[in-house]
Amino acid sequence: MKFKSTKSSTIMNNSNLPSPLIAALLIIARNEIGIKEIPPGSNRGPRVEEYLKSVHLDPGFAWCAAFVYWCYKKACLGLNLANPLLATGSCLNHWNKTTGMRITSDEVALNPDLIEPGDIFIISRNAWQGHTGIVIAIDGAYIKTIEGNANSFHSAEGDGVVELKRRIDSINVGFIRYS
Repeated sequence: MKFKSTKSSTIMNNSNLPSPLIAALLIIARNEIGIKEIPPGSNRGPRVEEYLKSVHLDPGFAWCAAFVYWCYKKACLGLNLANPLLATGSCLNHWNKTTGMRITSDEVALNPDLIEPGDIFIISRNAWQGHTGIVIAIDGAYIKTIEGNANSFHSAEGDGVVELKRRIDSINVGFIRYS
């Protein structure tokens, strides 16, 4: 099925953002772009370990979900709000136990305009592994994202925080929205 959104938004246009929390989240996530593992491929490094610690994980674990949680935590602290995300390093655990609004990949296939900046995407790689990141913009059949534990090749285990462009139909679980 072809995905084509009629939306086109950018991170810099805050009038399109649904809340002050999402605006703060996107600024915080953007400021993390370029953070790298030390050494590469280790799931370690000062900032990476800070992400992992925020979800009570030791150094060395995959950290994409911890990155998303950490960004929300920082945004919430700045606004004196409780973090609505589950403190987990597991993408699929986040999906299964979220208190946010779930938008399934099937729903998005029927209406890609459901996706908004600030949504968290969830990909399942197999029964126990996944990947996640933050949507910053929608561009036709694509989403622009900021992701931790990623790289420009979209590999399963990257080594940094990067901005990527993904096809909407590559998101095989769905999106979570917190407002």
